[in-house]
Amino acid sequence: MLKPKSVSVRNTIISFVFSSIGGLAHATDLMDVYRQALENDPTYKAAYSTYMSQSEAIPQAWAALLPQLNISALAGRSQQEVKSASINVQQPYQSDQWKVSASQAVFNYQAWSQVQQAKASVKAALATFNSSAQDLILRTSSAYLDLLFARDTLNFAEAKKRANKRQLEQAQQRFNVGLDAITSVYEAQAAYDQSVAEVISAQNNLFNKSDTLSKLTNHVYEYVSPLRDSKIPLIRPEPNNVDEWVSTGIKQNYNLYAAKFNLQAARDNIKAQSAGNWPTFAIQGSTYTTHNDTGMTSSAASNFTNSIFIPSKQSLSNVSLTMNFPVFQGGLVASQTRQAQYNFQTSSEQMEKIYRDVVVNSRIAFNTIKDGISKVKADRQTVHSQKNSLESVQAQYQVGTRTMTDVVTAQQRLFQAQEQLAGDQYNLINALLNLKYLAGTLNVNDLEEVNSWLTTARINEAVPHEKFRS
Repeated sequence: MLKPKSVSVRNTIISFVFSSIGGLAHATDLMDVYRQALENDPTYKAAYSTYMSQSEAIPQAWAALLPQLNISALAGRSQQEVKSASINVQQPYQSDQWKVSASQAVFNYQAWSQVQQAKASVKAALATFNSSAQDLILRTSSAYLDLLFARDTLNFAEAKKRANKRQLEQAQQRFNVGLDAITSVYEAQAAYDQSVAEVISAQNNLFNKSDTLSKLTNHVYEYVSPLRDSKIPLIRPEPNNVDEWVSTGIKQNYNLYAAKFNLQAARDNIKAQSAGNWPTFAIQGSTYTTHNDTGMTSSAASNFTNSIFIPSKQSLSNVSLTMNFPVFQGGLVASQTRQAQYNFQTSSEQMEKIYRDVVVNSRIAFNTIKDGISKVKADRQTVHSQKNSLESVQAQYQVGTRTMTDVVTAQQRLFQAQEQLAGDQYNLINALLNLKYLAGTLNVNDLEEVNSWLTTARINEAVPHEKFRS
């Protein structure tokens, strides 16, 4: 179950990662990249600010139920003129007034409902932030692995280009001495030209994936740690039961948590809006003092004791129980209540959608992992077989029993098998992390496990984005 965290949750995450990684200036592996993403990713930072902003809804809602105190003061100069049969006086005077008023809500159901709505909204915001923290792990891993795959693809393309160049040179030499027909040269040339185009395409793709990773960290990396021995351990989901993963997701998925609390907030909002025409009770008290200084001497003032001059000093205090009963407000309350009911229905449908997404996507991710393990095993065997096949075809070509076309075809199949293996391994890693994200259990430890599958040599070749571009 979701447990509300303190407002320092973001700093806690950052501190944990810092302690786990150390203080390197530039990133070379997955954990270093993640650390920089925590510090620089705009999406994650915005999610944190949004949570902190929304957490202020609770004290704001409570304000209507807490004591209210107001102090006001007035100072001014007035001109008083008195005319009668016996007197005609114009007298200026200084007037000072102080007023202190206080009130305490005794019964305000609307305000109380708004407090409950605020509490649910803040819980939803916290769940959304936790989901954003997990999503950052997922996005960082995906972007990092995409970059590795792009680099692998480029390496395969360059190796293919070099192999095709050697084949072209061999074909040309064999043609020059009359061992091969010109068609072999044409075939080798076509294969080489195609490999050149594939290298250019792979280079552009690598640049694009590098920029995608840079959006998270505001850094550009000239080197990132690859998979150790180009392999990953084939780990089955634990527990190895899709229904248990679905059940965990229903209980712990943070997006689903947020949807549930948003639904509760919408329900409380209906109560708040419908209470707009309920009576409210409050205790109110006030005291004020007015002092008027005419500037007259006491003897002169005595001559006007029975005049209409305002008193020189006046004080008044009172305490009362007040009721406010908004009987009719032009249909405003009824309209706001209907609006709140429609918003509740919207929140209900959104929760249902997220619920279905969690259930279906958890099953898809689980099956993707199972299939991925089988595919990676098959891919590894295919690569091994294609290597043997290429060696055999090349040997047969040397003795004239195979053509250049056969060699080129075998070479193509090997590189395709290698690229397929690389892609399936990265997809398997992403599926493992995605399943835990859907279950709501994804954390930094999972990222550290993936990082342990990489070479850990740290090369400080990353530079700040702005410097790299200058």
